[in-house]
Order: sequence, then C-alpha cells, then structure tokens
Amino acid sequence: MSHDPRVEIEKLRGQLSSHDTPLAFLFGAGTSCCVDRATAPGEPLVPPVAGLTALCETAVSSLSASHAKAWADLSGDLKARGLPVNVETVLSQFQMIIDALPDGQSLLGLTKTELIAVTTTIRGTIGRAAHPSDADIPKTLPHDNFAGWVAGTTRRHPVEVFTTNYDILIERALEAHRQPVFDGFVGSYRPFFHPASLSLRDVAPGVGWTRVWKIHGSINWHWDSTNASRRIVRTEPADAGELILPSHYKYDESRKQPYLALLDRLSRFLTQENAVLVTCGYSFGDQHINSVLFDALDNHPRTHIFGLRYAEPGEEEELVRRALARPNFLIYGPATAVVDRRRDVWRLLHPVDDATAGLIDVAFDSDAQPEPDKPALTGRCRLGDFNFLARFLASLLS
Repeated sequence: MSHDPRVEIEKLRGQLSSHDTPLAFLFGAGTSCCVDRATAPGEPLVPPVAGLTALCETAVSSLSASHAKAWADLSGDLKARGLPVNVETVLSQFQMIIDALPDGQSLLGLTKTELIAVTTTIRGTIGRAAHPSDADIPKTLPHDNFAGWVAGTTRRHPVEVFTTNYDILIERALEAHRQPVFDGFVGSYRPFFHPASLSLRDVAPGVGWTRVWKIHGSINWHWDSTNASRRIVRTEPADAGELILPSHYKYDESRKQPYLALLDRLSRFLTQENAVLVTCGYSFGDQHINSVLFDALDNHPRTHIFGLRYAEPGEEEELVRRALARPNFLIYGPATAVVDRRRDVWRLLHPVDDATAGLIDVAFDSDAQPEPDKPALTGRCRLGDFNFLARFLASLLS
C-alpha cells in the first residue's frame, strides 16, 4: 500500500486554489530557521527552538552558579513529568513560579527578584536572536514567494497566518509586496492591541487585508504606560523581548489578553464551514494550540488540517495517532503520509503529465517519471520545508 504524491499534491493545490475556501496557515520555528544568514552561510537566520533553548540556558547560567542550578533543576523536573525542555516550557514554568511566589520567599534556590532576572534574560536572549540585522537577512527569502502568492491570489475570505514565531520576517515580506496586513492592533501613532477586532467582523478591515496573528508575541510588541491604563502597543522591533509570551501564561490579565484572544481567533477560524489550515514548521509542541486544533477537527468534520512535516514523525508520536483517528487530519511527511486514517509510503503510481510535472518537481524529489511497464517510484515529499512550500505556492500563480 502507498500514497500517490501526484494525487495528494493535486488535492492540496485544489484547496489552495479554491477562491471560496477559508484558508489559513500555521507557521512555526521551521519557517524562520530554514534560511541561512547572509553573513554566515550554514547558520540559521533565526535559531530553531533547540538553538534558542541552548542560547537561553547559556545566558541564564552566566548570571550565577545559583541560576545555572535553577535551570538544571527545573529542566530535570520537566523531564520527570514527561514535558519537553524547551524555551517555551522553561519560560512558562519560571513565570508561573514568580506569579505564585510570595515576596520574601525563594524557590529553586532563587529569590523572586532573581527569578525575575531569569525571565528577563530569557526574553532578551530570544529578542536578540529573533531580530537579525539587515546585513544578515538574505536579499531573497522564501517568505517573499509566500507573500507574492498572497498578493497574487483572489479569495472571498482573507488569508490568515497564525504563527508562534517572534520575528517579523513574514510582515517584512508582505509589506515588501505592498500587501495590507492586519494584526489586531489599531491606531496610527502607537497602534495598540484591540481584542474586539479579532472577533467582531465589522471592526477588522476587509477581505483584501491579510491577517497575521502572533500567538506567542513579537519582538515589536511593547508595554505602553503613557495613558491611564497599561496596554500593549506595536512599535519598532527591540531586543528586550518584553512581550515574548509563555504559552501557559494565564495569570496577568494584560498578558492573558493577547494570547487567549489569538487562540480564540484560531478557534473561530477553524469553525467556519470548509475551513482549511496548512501547517509548516510547526512541531505540534504547544498543547494549548493543539487542543484548539483537535477540538475543531472532532466537532467540525468539514474542517481540514494539512500537517506538512520537515522531519518524519515517529511511529509512536501522538500526532500520528491523532491523524490515524481523524479523516480530516492529513500528515505529509518526507517519506510517508497519513491520509484517510492510513499511513503509507509515498509512491508515484501513474505517469505524470505535462500539466503536473512542474508541481511534482517542486513538491516531490523524484524527477524520474514511471512508465506503464516499469515499477512505481518512491521519493520524498518536500513541502514540509518552507523553502519548497513557498516555491510551490508561487508556482500556482504561473
């Protein structure tokens, strides 16, 4: 048994090309780390989650031996509970400790002030890593192909981009292609976050505006206390990373507001009739996001999610088990796919005609095409690599 990449690529192309389909993308760290620095080929422009975690551990450990031990102890506790040790979970756990710790007490060998220094250091480290200099950014990015496709397509519903990334590469590319962008901030002097614009149709701009939702915060979000109430504003990018949001932060109302409002926006999108979400560079590591995704799949059978994976998912990975139980959740890995609740290898089963040869060349790495008297060919699906997904999207305009 096998899955024919020609059939699946045509299926995905049909969804992307349908003008009536509500379409959104969920982008994770893989869409930023797939680009090399212009000044250091081979080094990612923005580090992946593992790289960010290592940078943050080094920065926190440099504060003192006590800080290094606190990181190690917290990491050990996360591992013992079966939780991933990455910058998201570590930051979330440190912040939860701070919020629950009374003044004058200590935990993990650190006072509340010292624990706050940990979160400040983590955010600053992330902010610097997610804010590459102009000299480091290549002249051409896959984000440009993506933005070109967005600008060149016509749809009844606005394209929505949900992302856990802190960088502003997507925003830069969309603006370079003169594509209007709405991100939940309103105003012209110091645009401020406006939750109602995410849920009220009459508040947000029209269908021609692409929506970009930064679920975990952004390097160009900042606190503004110039008015009577403290609020979040969007200004120039900065390295402080003060609004790098932990995925489990639900204590401070002002910080809860963007995170939960954006999750609610994701849920609202997925409950639309025939909604399609395409994920790329997202490893399904945020359980709050996953809960929204799988709840929508379970309660809205006409909603579909295409999970494009850069790395092959393991047999016991929860993601695979979920796809095997849901016909509206498809996983396209490099070597295998889960389609219609069945996991099998990729294999070209029929000759590829001239009309689809170009798409196959971009999306699938087998350039040989089977003939009727020869065995079918295997290969690797490349759509989980954002470079190839962006090229695939650009090819749809030709």
